[in-house]
Amino acid sequence: MKKNTIKITSKHGTEFDSEVILGQERYLVQTEWGGAQKPHITTRVYLKGQVLFTRKTDCGDIMNSPDLPSEVRERMVGQHQSAIATLKAEKSVKTKTTSDYLDEAKNLLKTKNKRAALRVLNEALEHYPDDPFILSYYGCLEAVANKNYKHGIEICEMALENLKKRVPFGQEFFYPLFYLNLGRAYLAAGKKEEAVGAFNKGIQIDGENKDLIWEIRKLGMRKKPAVPFLNRSNPINKYIGMLLHSSKK
Repeated sequence: MKKNTIKITSKHGTEFDSEVILGQERYLVQTEWGGAQKPHITTRVYLKGQVLFTRKTDCGDIMNSPDLPSEVRERMVGQHQSAIATLKAEKSVKTKTTSDYLDEAKNLLKTKNKRAALRVLNEALEHYPDDPFILSYYGCLEAVANKNYKHGIEICEMALENLKKRVPFGQEFFYPLFYLNLGRAYLAAGKKEEAVGAFNKGIQIDGENKDLIWEIRKLGMRKKPAVPFLNRSNPINKYIGMLLHSSKK
């Protein structure tokens, strides 16, 4: 039998087994008593036959108890339940969705707490390393908050590439946000020309995007809509903007 695979033996009263289902995963929590020769309680948590973690408690202090079986059982139950609670607590963090992380980061950004938002996104990347939205915000903050300009810009560009892979149709709907973050990363690096280029790409797609308009106005530059006599938000201008963007790829 391979190391760390499950081997269950029947020891009435000296072993507890529990199946715990979290999300799509099925865990086995097993607690056993070593007996008089090995007076300790061992709890193991398994996933797909592999041991995730082990907890062992020495029970030498109760070996002379007149009611040893009851005391052992009480401790086994306590350790078993504690292991299950720990497992659920640890996995509940990992079941946070990308939206949960992004909402948390955005709320922190509203209070201008950029470094705290960056920490949230850094944690999110541990669980969703290829998510384009998390990468886009993370790259922007790497440049703006950490002043890690080159890396931040590269991450923002990677986010755009990942968006194309993850959202094969309708990526254009999300481009303004991604170009906004890329442009802000460029601005933090002092690359005004590149920042303007990124902002304008976003404006071509969504001419009424308030964040992009604000950034462009700060820089004192804003391109005219494709069809000047129509409003920027007119579907025709938006459609032409998407076509122009696609032709420049």
